[in-house]
Amino acid sequence: MLPRELVSTVGPITPARPSDQLADPRQQALQRALAPQLGKALHGEVLTRLTDGSFVVKVADIPTRMLLPPGARVGADVPLTLVAVQPRPTFQIGTGTPVFSEAGPPLPEGADPARAPLLMREGATAAGIQRATALLQAAAAGAAGLAGGAEGQHTTLSRTGQAIGGVLAAAAKAETPQTAALGRTPVVAAAGADATSIAQGLQQAVGKSGLFYESHVAEWAQGARLLSDLNAEPQQQAAREGQRPLPTEPATAQFINLQLATQEQAQVSWQGNLWPGQPMQLDVQREARRDTADEQEGQADGEEVQGRAWHSRLRLSFPGLGAIDARLTLVDGALQLRVSASEDSATLLRRNQPNLAGALDAAGTPLAAFEVRSTGEHDKAGP
Repeated sequence: MLPRELVSTVGPITPARPSDQLADPRQQALQRALAPQLGKALHGEVLTRLTDGSFVVKVADIPTRMLLPPGARVGADVPLTLVAVQPRPTFQIGTGTPVFSEAGPPLPEGADPARAPLLMREGATAAGIQRATALLQAAAAGAAGLAGGAEGQHTTLSRTGQAIGGVLAAAAKAETPQTAALGRTPVVAAAGADATSIAQGLQQAVGKSGLFYESHVAEWAQGARLLSDLNAEPQQQAAREGQRPLPTEPATAQFINLQLATQEQAQVSWQGNLWPGQPMQLDVQREARRDTADEQEGQADGEEVQGRAWHSRLRLSFPGLGAIDARLTLVDGALQLRVSASEDSATLLRRNQPNLAGALDAAGTPLAAFEVRSTGEHDKAGP
């Protein structure tokens, strides 16, 4: 979904460089606190200016430290859009010409700002879209205030950075953000399909949604994917029909923003029909990797890393059972299941728990935990 001029030439594929590991627990806490605001238009309240020219800005009741363009004043309200959380929270400042700034946690009391500068730098890994947002280091104007008013060091955005900045600005103007890829056809042809058919159908629905089109093009260039697979994705279908949507058109910009969020959060959201007339919403998220020595050794041996959790949320509404909200966590091959349903359906599900556990055991996925709550009970747990 990126502009044609940015992907028209396929170059050699180089090994990806590992992303920076930020061990500062305060920085990690800031990333976790800001993550739910990704892609949202926010208001920042400028609380104070530090001696190095950076500012403390409160965003969504969370204090952050960032560089702001010239003219920023204490007490002012600054329009912001959170465009990235990793490797550091990155905000688009304003709604006009894209200007971006990375953010960090405020300094501990008594710390000297001059001895703890914000790490502003350009650079991107081969991971692509996710880290491309980190290219947008256009806080050069704010850098004019560094070193007590020394001559500013102007940073020029790359062509890719300018293009993505324009797309993000267009997506931020949408009244209703697109939060999930939309299925165009049912996952299976009719009700009653077996689990294998449903799993294959879901794999096809998500894989051909267009969310991963650019990476699929790279695989095709390496001979690892057939052209017929690409032809099933919406970008290729639009191209065959002679459509060339501009990246700043609302629908296109929204979808690119969804691609960025998918990469940033390691989460896939899809909604469509499970079978004709049966709507379904599915979210799947991989838990963040912990780069321990044991995990690295396991990856080097080609083994699956143990202890990594996958979190899923499945929402359906059946004529007989009513609304079902199932949250699943898969860890080391064992399933933890929490379901919210109506009182009658919850009773039915509890009564049939042994049958479910037996079926899962037969499939090689033991049921490690099972909980059913009646609709209306307060659920504080996240997805």
